[in-house]
Amino acid sequence: MAKIEKRMRKGPGPIIATAYLPTAEAAEMAARLALAGGASRAEIRLDALASEEERLKAAELSSRIPLLLSGDRIRTRPEEWRHLERASELGAWVDVPFQGAPQELPSRINLSRLILSWHGKKGEKADLHALIAAMRERKAAACKLVPFAEDERAVLDARDVLLRYGKRDDLILFASGAASVASRLLAIAWGSLATYASAPGCAPAGEGQPPLGLLLSCAPLEIGPSSPLIALLGWPLAYSRTPSFFNRWLKEAGRPERYIIFPTESLERFEPVAAKLNISGAAVTIPHKEGAIKRAAFVSRLAGAVGAANTLLSRDGGWMAANTDAFGVRSAVRGWTAPPNRCVLILGAGGAAAAAAMALRSIGRVAICARDHAKAARLASRLGCETLPWNERSKARWDLLVNATPLGTIGGECPMSGVRLAGKALLDMVVLPEGETPLVEKARREGLRIFPAEVMLMAQAARLEYNSRGAER
Repeated sequence: MAKIEKRMRKGPGPIIATAYLPTAEAAEMAARLALAGGASRAEIRLDALASEEERLKAAELSSRIPLLLSGDRIRTRPEEWRHLERASELGAWVDVPFQGAPQELPSRINLSRLILSWHGKKGEKADLHALIAAMRERKAAACKLVPFAEDERAVLDARDVLLRYGKRDDLILFASGAASVASRLLAIAWGSLATYASAPGCAPAGEGQPPLGLLLSCAPLEIGPSSPLIALLGWPLAYSRTPSFFNRWLKEAGRPERYIIFPTESLERFEPVAAKLNISGAAVTIPHKEGAIKRAAFVSRLAGAVGAANTLLSRDGGWMAANTDAFGVRSAVRGWTAPPNRCVLILGAGGAAAAAAMALRSIGRVAICARDHAKAARLASRLGCETLPWNERSKARWDLLVNATPLGTIGGECPMSGVRLAGKALLDMVVLPEGETPLVEKARREGLRIFPAEVMLMAQAARLEYNSRGAER
């Protein structure tokens, strides 16, 4: 922590939240929310502002809030210089794109609060070592490099460069692109002067930029260069409540691991990266739950029976695949009293649906309903359940509805929209970072009992601790 505090005194960070909005008023509001939420400084992008008047207003904000002002990522536009100069005069940090040839900077730009930046494009191969050397000759306070991540290996590339060049406390480096998120979460641990997130209410200013809440939930200031990590694997990965839950649990348990998200399209590409990043375990979500079984060297009895894994743990000789979803479902509905011959309707036919079916078939009749009816039929046949066509789900009678689809994760979709819920209780396996899913809101309005999906996270946390001691369920 002392090293990070030193970087805070010397640099603009360590946590910078970007307000990418068309008006100075909206950007100021987002910036203040970001600062109140844990950001060290707010960045306002001149190239996002809609008019010259808005750019003038943004520069003047530098006297009121800790600000970083930046503009076009390739070359500073002529009309941007006056605003950068004004912001610098008022005490803000400013970001100027690096040009290969020597740059003449206006005299009113304070070099002690200047960042020279370079942003790579998709497919662009650049010599980062040469870029750092050239940028350091310009006498700016910091240099910022953001190469584009073609795949997960770019996370290791970012780490290697930071571990080599980050000791001078003048380098900001992480990757951009959908596969780059882990490089942003771990940048400070590896020696970056800062990392960036999107401010509340703002879209990402670059591909792979996480929301501020997600970045902070992954505890970037608590991770060291060799800290053991647990990763959440999926593709794509929406903003999730799981990092904050798991990191709180890990701290309370006195454990050294920290939990981060790691978007990956391929478990095969993730595996060599995991070994070098000291990732000792992983929570697995869509679309990797079934693939995790195939790639694991060891498979727990329950995961094998379900045919999917939501947990991977590092073992001598490879990964062990386990499944805590069934245990979590049982925990969530424990103590539920309902009429005899209860009927459960499960929406979905993937790994989560299989786990739910295994957990609930002992309490009554289980029907599986999915858009892919053939897949639902195969799962039902394997587990001794019934099936229901997707377009008939609104007509079905059930006591407990289980949503094991990703619907509700993003975009506000509800798998039972437009119909009245005919049953008594709901378990939605989707956990949002804030608030409730549309299906839970609908069920609450219609008077159903709601079983909390967060209990499933508690079950996974307990099983991770149990499995970390080498035991198998």
